[in-house]
Amino acid sequence: MALFSMRVQVIQRSAGRSAVAAAAYRAGEKLEDQRTGRVHDYTRKQGVQRTELMFPDNAPAWVQGIGREAFWNAVEAGEKRKDAQVARELYVAIPRELGPAERISIVRDFVQANFVSRGMVADCCWHSVTASDSGENVHCHIMLTMRPLTSDGFGLKIRHERIKDPEGKVYPNGRPVMINSNINSWNCSDFYEKCRESWENIANAALLRAGVEARIDRRSFLERGIARLPEPMLGIAYYMKTVLSPVFREKWGQYHMAKHWQELEQRVKKAFTGLETEPTRMGDRARSARRWFNWFDRQVERMTPVDKPNRAPPRNYTPDMER
Repeated sequence: MALFSMRVQVIQRSAGRSAVAAAAYRAGEKLEDQRTGRVHDYTRKQGVQRTELMFPDNAPAWVQGIGREAFWNAVEAGEKRKDAQVARELYVAIPRELGPAERISIVRDFVQANFVSRGMVADCCWHSVTASDSGENVHCHIMLTMRPLTSDGFGLKIRHERIKDPEGKVYPNGRPVMINSNINSWNCSDFYEKCRESWENIANAALLRAGVEARIDRRSFLERGIARLPEPMLGIAYYMKTVLSPVFREKWGQYHMAKHWQELEQRVKKAFTGLETEPTRMGDRARSARRWFNWFDRQVERMTPVDKPNRAPPRNYTPDMER
């Protein structure tokens, strides 16, 4: 079935990362980072189907015909801070129901409309690996620049700040509603919510043209009014098929499912904490729920793996003790 998945992350030096290393891994190429002097060789990486650099229509002459290594080294050279944010990456899941040509075209349309048209440079890498259900896991890694291009390098970052709502809106507790000062900022959360909506529309239009009934939806179960809880990802179960026994795989899945419910329980507990002290019917319900949560805690503890005892031989061990 078609699934919506889009993740955004920032590649920053404070985490020990490099834009050149990230580009080499995603493209499956061998690139040299001139800033650190390290060579990142990922030519043996499997699953890379296609790579492409996309530039704005008004790109300056210095990027015409530039390669991946030279470009991302220029990006690194343009940042001076030791904790600089050098690039941004989007991970986009492509519906497996689409054909190879459609998978490429919809990503191009999405990137051109939302990023390249705004002045960003995009490095797109299409991957296809085996999913946990033995089907295709088709996705695209999109690395984006943080600064616009200029005639001799890169310009200033387009920033934004969190400011109070000009209309004076406040929350029920009296706190002011905060909004983004610049909705066109490349770092703005509102901008990336529009990107999520754009990908949903472009992918669903492609599924419609392909005659596929399945659709993707960026909204959560709660927003769609579906009475269902999200489930944890158990993709590692696929790699256990050939090395671990079926019993262990089953216990592994049960353990992670229990951990997922435990995390969910912690969030619900926080919501009920403020209600327990109120002498109301809602407070009585909260106390009843707490008793149920305590029972659930005991069930999770029973499923948690127990550390094996230390079976190391004593310090004064001699071969004679074997007899």
